[in-house]
Amino acid sequence: MDDIVSVVRYDDVLPLVLEIAVEICGEGFFLRNLLLRDSEGFVTVVLREDLDPALRITLASRLSDALGVYATVPPVLTPSEIFDLSLADEANDKFEFVVCKSGYQEYIRYIERRIVGGDWVRDIQQPIPGAPKVVVFSSLKGGVGRSTALSVAAIHLARKGKSVLAIDLDLEAPGIGGMFLNEHELPFYGALDFYVEFGRTEINTHFMDNMCKVAYEDSSGGKFTIVPATGATSQMSPQNVLGKISRAYLEVVSPAGEPISFLDKTRELISQLCSYGNYDVVFVDARAGLNESTAATIQGLGADVLFFGIDTPQTWDGYKYFLAHLARHKAEAVDPADWRYKLKVVHAKALDSDGALVEFRDRSWELFSSYLYDEIEGGEVAEGLTDAFGFDLDDSSAPHYAWPILMSEAFYEYNPLFDDGLQNSDEYVMPVFGIFLEQLCERLGY
Repeated sequence: MDDIVSVVRYDDVLPLVLEIAVEICGEGFFLRNLLLRDSEGFVTVVLREDLDPALRITLASRLSDALGVYATVPPVLTPSEIFDLSLADEANDKFEFVVCKSGYQEYIRYIERRIVGGDWVRDIQQPIPGAPKVVVFSSLKGGVGRSTALSVAAIHLARKGKSVLAIDLDLEAPGIGGMFLNEHELPFYGALDFYVEFGRTEINTHFMDNMCKVAYEDSSGGKFTIVPATGATSQMSPQNVLGKISRAYLEVVSPAGEPISFLDKTRELISQLCSYGNYDVVFVDARAGLNESTAATIQGLGADVLFFGIDTPQTWDGYKYFLAHLARHKAEAVDPADWRYKLKVVHAKALDSDGALVEFRDRSWELFSSYLYDEIEGGEVAEGLTDAFGFDLDDSSAPHYAWPILMSEAFYEYNPLFDDGLQNSDEYVMPVFGIFLEQLCERLGY
């Protein structure tokens, strides 16, 4: 207990800094100045205003005493003293909502730098120029039917005459490729090969053509094309797969000397695939969890993002971490292109009862209201944010209002390779996925 009381831990730092700054310099200090957290977790107050020298000395002393190892030396500096004039530019700021132990709370200007997970602290990206609409199928836990839903939706759209490209970016647990393509049908390369080779060897038309395989064609002219996570080359040299994965997430350097992250490579992957093929929509099967690759798909593609989850405590705990992080980007939301409109929850493996659907919706609304909707206590909108973005509990257009996919034994073991198309027949699909498919098609305009 003494350790808990006396030692300042990572989670204590921001509330302590805010409390000390408000006590010494007054409220709104971090709406005029900046709090910087470096790659090791140490914090610096970056001054953008002229501060009385005596106050500056007092603030620095108090922060050093209170934060211990988490305070830089000295903990109060100007951008020029750090030799980083980019810190003077407010355009780079995020807003972090900080609640002090005293109960005082405020949005502060905040920048976080990381060595690992750097894509998480980048801005929400715009859609990829020249690409069709992109839909990300995402989940925090595996086993919720995310890949199955993507496959069912792809075939459903192909039967409507649409050309669907599906990319498996769950590099460490490949899914959709193996669902539809046996070992002898795999394209030579997979998405994993693109990440490893990009910036190292030539990525040409031959390479890109050999990443894609048509998995389903319909008499309407529609088709479903897959880029698997791993291709035939990984089947031939399986001993190299773990080595490839370890290198897939590494940054490479452009000819101009600029770093190219996993997010940048993912945008380039989709851009190049769409330049060689004519697709109506791109589906991305994202890796489960909060991995670096998740940042690329959720924040990096300007995509519609479907959050799959089942009604368990693990689901809500996981999404709490995720939505709390995304709340930092609320200041980047600009009407009418607010990126939050592109989010949608999917109630996976839902029980076919009104009570179960309502309980899931209520929990989802509480989470979104706490983090991503703008209204805060008293109905106000935090300073520095956009106009209010919020929804009533029962507004079916809201991000929190889930599309259900019902629990069904028919899809416990989804294996379209060996069932002669039965699992993708309307007889099987529509009772389970009907609402989901209807709403997805409406969102896509089909």
